[in-house]
Amino acid sequence: MIKKYFIFLTLIFSVYSCTVISEKAAQKADKENAYLSTFLNKSSANLNSTLGKPTQVTSESNLTIHVYEVKGTLFDCQRKFTIDNKNIVTGFVSTCWD
Repeated sequence: MIKKYFIFLTLIFSVYSCTVISEKAAQKADKENAYLSTFLNKSSANLNSTLGKPTQVTSESNLTIHVYEVKGTLFDCQRKFTIDNKNIVTGFVSTCWD
């Protein structure tokens, strides 16, 4: 009986912990997206003055992609911004949470 009770409590705790971690990750991702959205439809000069020189610059079709490598305390991540031929930021992708 005690063994079943212990297993039940362990299961409840595990499910609750996963939910909390998932919610915190979503909050951090939303915060990152809100911050990076401030660069959309603005000049790439604004992006460079705020984030510095990109780690890598590549071209695809008529778009330029600026890649910023971010060294974190737990893991490294990337922020990629697409810039059109008028030097306006048109999109981003980020693997950063903070």
